Amino acid sequence: MELPARSRAFHLKGDPRIDFSFLLGEVTRLLRRAFDREMEAIGLTRSQWHVLVYVIKLEGPTQTKLAEALDIARPSVGALIDHLASSGYVSRERDSRDRRVWRIVPTRLAIQQADEFARSAERVASQAFDSVLSQDLAAAATLLSTIKDNLKSSSAGL
Repeated sequence: MELPARSRAFHLKGDPRIDFSFLLGEVTRLLRRAFDREMEAIGLTRSQWHVLVYVIKLEGPTQTKLAEALDIARPSVGALIDHLASSGYVSRERDSRDRRVWRIVPTRLAIQQADEFARSAERVASQAFDSVLSQDLAAAATLLSTIKDNLKSSSAGL
């Protein structure tokens, strides 16, 4: 027998997993807002900055690899790349081994601005993790990695 909606909602109260999930969502939203403020000062959206960080981190990925790494649709990544290219932050270059493949590479401007991006990220991190001990941060990272792995493995069969 199915519980009425009101009774089901009551059963969610006090479940630490659900409470943690909501807290995680709220913290993520607040971190995004903080990054938005920092990136706005630089002239980038969070999404553009996120793509740019991955372009640098992955050292010239293809659009497909970038979309996979960011877990967003290839056309969406393409639009972000187009904007970053028109702003002078990235360029598309043919792969030296396969002329059919285009790699997304950071431009000199992006490399020159990397320190400013890092300072912006550092300001957000300093604010967010001000009173967090390094061992607590490491434990939280381990916990989140476990949750991520659980979710990935459970969605692999879908």
